[in-house]
Amino acid sequence: MSRPVPYTWKVGVDNAFGYLTRPDGQRHLAESRRFISTAGQSVGLAIGLDTGCALLTTADGRSSWQQIAAERACELVDIPAPEIDGFAEITRRLDPFHVERYTSPVFNAIVALAVENGLPCAHALRAWLTQVWDGTFDGPYLEQPETFAASVLERMAVAGLTAQDAVFAQLANDAALPANGPEHQGLAESTGWQAALVELPVRVSHQATELDSARQSRRQAQRANSTQLALI
Repeated sequence: MSRPVPYTWKVGVDNAFGYLTRPDGQRHLAESRRFISTAGQSVGLAIGLDTGCALLTTADGRSSWQQIAAERACELVDIPAPEIDGFAEITRRLDPFHVERYTSPVFNAIVALAVENGLPCAHALRAWLTQVWDGTFDGPYLEQPETFAASVLERMAVAGLTAQDAVFAQLANDAALPANGPEHQGLAESTGWQAALVELPVRVSHQATELDSARQSRRQAQRANSTQLALI
């Protein structure tokens, strides 16, 4: 484990794991994702490993960062370590949404709704608007439900929106509609998102149960392995 350092963009902690301590003393085990500008200041965007929620904190040195190995960080919260492309010239994650996939009920619920109901979003939404979408997320639309869901989590953190309102806001962004314009409602209805989001609270609750159950299973497996090693 490295020593704590002031948290700024100069630290270079994009897609790294560690302890993020905010100015108020709150300490989070997280993956530092990237730095953004909001309200005229630079802030760091991270994903909490305990909850899968997006976290924002100042990137002016008042927060601190203590980096630890990805394998150890994930072990502490009982999720698998991210897979790395061992053939790349530089370290590269095979799944950019690894943490959300194993920790965020909202992320997984939104992805499930999009895939199961064929709901256009991100690149697929732009194709849908021009009537060239084939109804799948293959080809140029691959991974777009995940990209969309991750953007929704970010909007929830940055703007303090509910999951449903963040979905509507991200749809408007993907369609290049003006903020808070009257077209938002019509877009949500015509794409099918308006009707599908009725299920979102139940889906989020179900995903939370599933993710917690998976973590419990991994804990039990680890305890069993430790017991076997002790006996040997």
